[in-house]
Amino acid sequence: GRRGPVKEGGSGMRERSPVRRLVLCALLASGALVLSYVESLFPLPLPLPGARLGLGNAMVLLALLLFGLREAAGVLATKVLLSALLFGTPLSLAYAAVGGALSLSAMALLNGRGSVTPIGQSVAGAVLHNAGQVLVATAITATPELLYYFTPLGLLGVLTGGLSGVAAKLCLDRLRPLQGR
Repeated sequence: GRRGPVKEGGSGMRERSPVRRLVLCALLASGALVLSYVESLFPLPLPLPGARLGLGNAMVLLALLLFGLREAAGVLATKVLLSALLFGTPLSLAYAAVGGALSLSAMALLNGRGSVTPIGQSVAGAVLHNAGQVLVATAITATPELLYYFTPLGLLGVLTGGLSGVAAKLCLDRLRPLQGR
């Protein structure tokens, strides 16, 4: 079938139109938002307040792997802002923004390193996301003892990040043909 408008670049590489890129990023942002909402409906049965699978972050990782940091940041910002607006609070915005920024930073630093798989990127992102949330809670409450909470959350981040990484990896091969590279 026809794949849409294609431009020939100076290097002879085919590039998809900016509209196609925008639409795919919007779909990833929508997926991240839906997954975040579904997760909010079904909290994990753990004695760790706020613990979640973080599957919405797999969409951010996919945007990073398929398109780059700028697009991934756009997907993350859309997810964070709309989640807070639609089913969160100003406080949840702070937690998600700091955690998401640290997570994306870690995944971006590891991006393109041949020895790090998307699963490894996701694990690093999940652990730093949890670290960011613990830092926000510590700052808001002025309770340094909350830093001890990072140990169980960090371990959970390894597990949930691995799960999100597997989900991202499974989707990656199916989405690569759509990216236009």
